[in-house]
Amino acid sequence: MRHRSPELAITVAGVEFPNPFVLGSAPPTRDAERIIRAARMGWGGAVHKTVVIPPTKDPTPHIILKRLNGYPFVNENIELLTTYPVDQWEKWVPEIKSKAPSDFVLISSIMGTPEPETWIEPLQRMQDAGTDFIELNVSCPQGSPEKYMGAYIGQDAGLVARIVSHIKKYARVPVSVKLTPIVTDIKPIARSAHQSGADAFTIANTHGPGIIGIDIYKEEPLPSVKGYSTPGGISGPAIKPFVLRLIHDVYTTVPNAQIFGLGGVLSWYDAVEHIMVGARGVQVVTGVLWYGYGIIDNLVNGLLNFMREKRFSSIEEMVGRVTSKIIAHSSLDFEEWGATFVDPEKCIACGKCLDPCRDAGGGALYYDAEARVVRSNPKDCIGCGLCINLCPTGAIRLVKKEEAERLYNESLAKPVPSLSSRLHRVFEKEFVDAMTRYIR
Repeated sequence: MRHRSPELAITVAGVEFPNPFVLGSAPPTRDAERIIRAARMGWGGAVHKTVVIPPTKDPTPHIILKRLNGYPFVNENIELLTTYPVDQWEKWVPEIKSKAPSDFVLISSIMGTPEPETWIEPLQRMQDAGTDFIELNVSCPQGSPEKYMGAYIGQDAGLVARIVSHIKKYARVPVSVKLTPIVTDIKPIARSAHQSGADAFTIANTHGPGIIGIDIYKEEPLPSVKGYSTPGGISGPAIKPFVLRLIHDVYTTVPNAQIFGLGGVLSWYDAVEHIMVGARGVQVVTGVLWYGYGIIDNLVNGLLNFMREKRFSSIEEMVGRVTSKIIAHSSLDFEEWGATFVDPEKCIACGKCLDPCRDAGGGALYYDAEARVVRSNPKDCIGCGLCINLCPTGAIRLVKKEEAERLYNESLAKPVPSLSSRLHRVFEKEFVDAMTRYIR
């Protein structure tokens, strides 16, 4: 079974996971039935919804997403914690452990107030029920802070240290601290938690709190709860760049940091990015909210194919692999060495690069009407890289200035394939690539 391939196994704080993919604490882990079903589909572990005494209630509706070019891009939730009493979770934890695959790891999320003693009852009851791991939710950004819980605690290194050190006196299983991204600098918080005995970190809870949008016709904030709303937790691909930096910051601050990455993972590629900046396990929430538990197949198969292509024999070999290449801005090389070249055989003359280059770049790009192709004059290119990322076909690349000059002059002297043949070639390749990804 590919979900249990040996090279996918990874340990976090001494606990072995069959693969690095863990469901984060959220609606997909709201009860035993869902967690058991996900476990049987191949997930390596799950963090159940945060146990708090007493349980919470959610407004209707409490989840909303926004699309970019037709695809979901950013998510907001205004839900809180578990809506079930701790007694129910005491029954569900052993049920999950008995019905899920034997190597499936169950993590119990718990929450209390700034008074450390309030964390002990949920901790002990989940431990006694048989959980494998504890996750401390000191980071929920909506609802909880106004009750002096969640991110209210996670933004204060002293409060985090006080709670972690007290919990570690009673913990019989590893303890992960779920950090909040809503801080100026995450490093002091992580350092404080580590020095107080934290075994691992989950980085990070949702961002914000933010307001995802306004219905300007109804004059209502979204998600609208009978005309009203509240700032909520922001998640999805839009926040991944911030999460990657936060993981890197903790990985390079805490010795031998044991990290679960969380934020913006929809595919195996996103997961590899998390791992290469320091995560050992990868928690997924929004990807499952949008596409269901079945994305585990893409995550596992894609990761395995990548590892075999790159000849990685274990996840361990990939952890933190690029952290040494993330350096201070002042340490970067400021040589103006490159210019862009537009490959005429790949350009489909869509023009998406022209106005941005003229208005925000060096103005090197222009449309060759006779050849029906975009070209880049290397003498005007400032090497900003904007057009490379705007090009939908990969026709533009950055090369050394001398090479850009040579390629440009050579391309002017060569006949350019017709636009129709270029379009056919590009879209045929896209179809083949899409089918290859699907078959894998």
